[in-house]
Amino acid sequence: MSWIVTDLWQELEEHRAEYAPQLSASSLKAFAVINEIAARVGARWGLMVQVNFPAGAKNPRESLGHENISLLMEPGRKKFLHSTEAEVRRHLELLGSSSLEPIALGYEGFQARLDSGRIDCLPGGVHLWCIITPQVLDFLDWIFTNAYGFTAPARTM
Repeated sequence: MSWIVTDLWQELEEHRAEYAPQLSASSLKAFAVINEIAARVGARWGLMVQVNFPAGAKNPRESLGHENISLLMEPGRKKFLHSTEAEVRRHLELLGSSSLEPIALGYEGFQARLDSGRIDCLPGGVHLWCIITPQVLDFLDWIFTNAYGFTAPARTM
Protein backbone atom coordinates (compact mmCIF):
# COMPACT_ATOMS: atom_id res chain seq x y z
CA MET A 1 0.00 0.00 0.00
CA SER A 2 2.86 2.38 0.58
CA TRP A 3 3.39 2.34 -3.18
CA ILE A 4 -0.19 3.56 -3.72
CA VAL A 5 0.25 6.42 -1.25
CA THR A 6 3.53 7.46 -2.87
CA ASP A 7 1.83 7.20 -6.28
CA LEU A 8 -0.88 9.56 -4.96
CA TRP A 9 1.77 11.99 -3.71
CA GLN A 10 3.50 11.99 -7.11
CA GLU A 11 0.25 12.51 -9.01
CA LEU A 12 -0.82 15.37 -6.74
CA GLU A 13 2.53 17.04 -7.25
CA GLU A 14 2.49 16.51 -11.03
CA HIS A 15 -1.03 17.97 -11.35
CA ARG A 16 -0.64 20.78 -8.80
CA ALA A 17 -1.31 23.44 -11.46
CA GLU A 18 -4.81 21.99 -11.98
CA TYR A 19 -5.98 22.65 -8.42
CA ALA A 20 -3.53 24.94 -6.60
CA PRO A 21 -5.06 28.30 -7.65
CA GLN A 22 -8.51 27.27 -6.36
CA LEU A 23 -7.18 25.52 -3.25
CA SER A 24 -6.10 28.78 -1.65
CA ALA A 25 -9.78 29.78 -1.59
CA SER A 26 -10.85 26.30 -0.38
CA SER A 27 -12.82 25.97 -3.58
CA LEU A 28 -15.06 22.96 -4.14
CA LYS A 29 -13.62 22.80 -7.66
CA ALA A 30 -10.13 22.26 -6.22
CA PHE A 31 -11.43 19.50 -3.94
CA ALA A 32 -13.15 17.84 -6.91
CA VAL A 33 -9.98 17.93 -9.04
CA ILE A 34 -7.93 16.50 -6.17
CA ASN A 35 -10.37 13.62 -5.71
CA GLU A 36 -10.45 12.95 -9.47
CA ILE A 37 -6.67 12.53 -9.24
CA ALA A 38 -7.08 10.25 -6.19
CA ALA A 39 -9.75 8.20 -7.99
CA ARG A 40 -7.43 7.68 -10.98
CA VAL A 41 -4.67 6.49 -8.65
CA GLY A 42 -7.08 4.10 -6.94
CA ALA A 43 -8.36 2.75 -10.26
CA ARG A 44 -4.80 1.99 -11.34
CA TRP A 45 -4.35 -0.22 -8.30
CA GLY A 46 -7.83 -1.75 -7.93
CA LEU A 47 -9.20 0.09 -4.90
CA MET A 48 -10.83 3.39 -3.95
CA VAL A 49 -8.63 6.30 -2.83
CA GLN A 50 -10.13 9.51 -1.44
CA VAL A 51 -8.55 12.67 -0.12
CA ASN A 52 -10.73 14.02 2.69
CA PHE A 53 -11.17 17.66 3.70
CA PRO A 54 -12.60 17.62 7.22
CA ALA A 55 -14.17 20.81 8.52
CA GLY A 56 -11.85 22.72 10.80
CA ALA A 57 -8.74 20.94 9.54
CA LYS A 58 -5.57 22.92 8.97
CA ASN A 59 -4.88 24.40 5.57
CA PRO A 60 -4.84 21.46 3.12
CA ARG A 61 -2.07 23.06 1.05
CA GLU A 62 0.40 22.17 3.80
CA SER A 63 -0.44 18.49 4.09
CA LEU A 64 -2.36 17.52 0.96
CA GLY A 65 -2.36 13.74 0.63
CA HIS A 66 -0.10 13.31 3.66
CA GLU A 67 -3.07 12.98 6.02
CA ASN A 68 -6.86 12.66 5.80
CA ILE A 69 -7.00 9.98 3.12
CA SER A 70 -9.12 6.86 2.76
CA LEU A 71 -7.98 3.62 1.14
CA LEU A 72 -10.92 1.28 0.62
CA MET A 73 -10.95 -2.27 -0.68
CA GLU A 74 -14.52 -3.31 0.04
CA PRO A 75 -16.59 -0.67 1.86
CA GLY A 76 -19.27 -2.24 4.03
CA ARG A 77 -17.38 -5.46 4.82
CA LYS A 78 -18.05 -6.34 8.47
CA LYS A 79 -15.29 -8.85 9.26
CA PHE A 80 -11.61 -9.18 8.46
CA LEU A 81 -11.27 -12.13 6.10
CA HIS A 82 -7.54 -12.87 6.14
CA SER A 83 -6.55 -11.92 9.67
CA THR A 84 -8.02 -11.87 13.14
CA GLU A 85 -9.18 -8.75 14.88
CA ALA A 86 -6.55 -9.49 17.58
CA GLU A 87 -3.76 -9.38 14.97
CA VAL A 88 -5.01 -6.05 13.65
CA ARG A 89 -5.17 -4.75 17.23
CA ARG A 90 -1.59 -5.87 17.90
CA HIS A 91 -0.28 -4.07 14.79
CA LEU A 92 -2.14 -0.88 15.68
CA GLU A 93 -0.62 -1.05 19.16
CA LEU A 94 2.84 -1.30 17.54
CA LEU A 95 2.16 2.09 15.95
CA GLY A 96 2.05 3.60 19.43
CA SER A 97 -1.70 3.91 19.68
CA SER A 98 -2.71 5.58 22.93
CA SER A 99 -6.19 4.02 22.75
CA LEU A 100 -8.10 1.53 20.65
CA GLU A 101 -11.86 1.77 20.56
CA PRO A 102 -14.16 -0.64 18.71
CA ILE A 103 -15.64 0.91 15.56
CA ALA A 104 -19.30 -0.07 15.84
CA LEU A 105 -21.59 -2.82 16.96
CA GLY A 106 -21.66 -5.58 14.35
CA TYR A 107 -18.36 -4.53 12.72
CA GLU A 108 -14.85 -5.61 13.48
CA GLY A 109 -12.24 -2.86 13.48
CA PHE A 110 -10.83 -0.11 15.60
CA GLN A 111 -10.39 3.58 15.93
CA ALA A 112 -6.77 4.01 16.99
CA ARG A 113 -5.63 7.28 18.54
CA LEU A 114 -2.06 8.30 17.69
CA ASP A 115 -0.02 11.37 18.66
CA SER A 116 -0.57 12.72 15.12
CA GLY A 117 -4.29 11.92 14.82
CA ARG A 118 -6.19 8.68 14.39
CA ILE A 119 -6.64 5.70 12.12
CA ASP A 120 -10.05 4.15 11.54
CA CYS A 121 -9.24 0.58 10.63
CA LEU A 122 -12.22 -1.29 9.20
CA PRO A 123 -12.53 -4.69 7.54
CA GLY A 124 -13.08 -2.95 4.19
CA GLY A 125 -10.40 -0.30 4.34
CA VAL A 126 -8.54 2.33 6.29
CA HIS A 127 -9.22 6.01 6.95
CA LEU A 128 -6.08 7.93 7.88
CA TRP A 129 -6.90 11.00 9.95
CA CYS A 130 -3.25 11.28 10.95
CA ILE A 131 0.07 12.33 9.48
CA ILE A 132 1.31 9.54 7.22
CA THR A 133 4.71 8.60 8.62
CA PRO A 134 7.00 5.75 7.52
CA GLN A 135 5.52 3.70 10.39
CA VAL A 136 1.98 4.31 9.10
CA LEU A 137 3.12 3.26 5.61
CA ASP A 138 4.56 0.04 7.11
CA PHE A 139 1.22 -0.59 8.86
CA LEU A 140 -0.61 -0.06 5.55
CA ASP A 141 1.66 -2.57 3.83
CA TRP A 142 0.98 -5.10 6.61
CA ILE A 143 -2.80 -4.66 6.84
CA PHE A 144 -3.47 -4.66 3.11
CA THR A 145 -1.39 -7.80 2.62
CA ASN A 146 -2.35 -9.71 5.76
CA ALA A 147 -5.83 -8.53 6.77
CA TYR A 148 -7.29 -7.71 3.35
CA GLY A 149 -5.46 -10.27 1.22
CA PHE A 150 -4.41 -7.52 -1.19
CA THR A 151 -1.57 -8.38 -3.47
CA ALA A 152 -0.15 -5.61 -5.56
CA PRO A 153 -1.55 -5.90 -9.06
CA ALA A 154 0.45 -4.54 -11.92
CA ARG A 155 -0.22 -0.87 -12.48
CA THR A 156 -2.93 -0.74 -15.15
CA MET A 157 -2.39 2.78 -16.53
